[in-house]
This record gives sequence, C-alpha cells and structure tokens, in this order.
Amino acid sequence: MIKKSKILTFMFAIIPGVGHLYLNFTKQGLQIMIGTCACIIFIPSIPLVFSFALAILWFYQMFDALQKAAWMKAAAAEHERMMMGQETFGYPWTAQDWMTLGGYQKETTLSPVWIGAGCILFGVMVLLTTIFPDLWHWLLKGNVASVLLAVALIGYGLRILFKKPDHKGSGIL
Repeated sequence: MIKKSKILTFMFAIIPGVGHLYLNFTKQGLQIMIGTCACIIFIPSIPLVFSFALAILWFYQMFDALQKAAWMKAAAAEHERMMMGQETFGYPWTAQDWMTLGGYQKETTLSPVWIGAGCILFGVMVLLTTIFPDLWHWLLKGNVASVLLAVALIGYGLRILFKKPDHKGSGIL
C-alpha cells in the first residue's frame, strides 16, 4: 500500500475533488468536482441555497480527503506491521492499538430516495426560478432563507422522531 502525504492531500484538497484524485479515489473526486461545478452554475438562480451548498461541499470534501489519508496511513502501518513484525507476525492489532487509532471507519451511505428527492426539489426550484422570476424575487425579499431553514429543521426533527430506534449498545433494556 502506498503511503500518501497528509500535507499534500490538504494542499490538493483546496481545489474540490483533487485531494480525492491524489488519494486514488477517482470516482468520488470526479463526483465532487461535478457537484462543485453544478453549485457554481446554479448560484445565480438561487444564491442563498447554492452558495451554502457549495460551502458545505467544500468543507466536507476537505475533511473527507484528510480522513481518507489518515486511514490509508493506518492501513499501510498495519500492513507493514503484519509483514515485518517479528513479535506479532500475522496477528491482528490489539484492541488498545485500535483505540489509539480511533477504531474502524464507519461506512455511511446516502439512500437513493433522498438523492432522488433532492434532485426533484432542486429541479422544481430551478424550474420555478425560470418560469416565475418575479415570484422568486418576492420570496427572496421575504426571508426565504429563514423559511427554508425552518422547513429543513422541521423535516429533520420529524425524521429523528419517526426513525426506528437502534437498541444496539444503548444500555436500555
């Protein structure tokens, strides 16, 4: 496994997607680049939403690239220890070793339903901006950002309330 420099990863990640390309996560790097370009293209139509989305995407990709570089370094250290270590040849690390490294990375995936709903929502917003430009100017004067934030918070709260509880390790009998 090739060790990648965290400093170079940080420097490349300043440009969205390039840090992932440096770490050989080509598909994710290209997806981030496309998302960034889409946000930049749509900023003139709905500036409050797409400029906020661009900022979130930029910070996320920076954090994710640095996390991936750290995990690649830990995996390379594990590989080297497994191959070259005399006292623990072939045995996995102890629990204490993994606690120092922060444990295994948890894989999180976004449901295709949420992606589809988001695409439909943004498509409707762009369509309304194109067909009824006066409506959007009126909404922008009336604090539409506060309304969108309130709707997002209410939706997230409802999602948390109606989500099935995960009883693994919660300590509740």
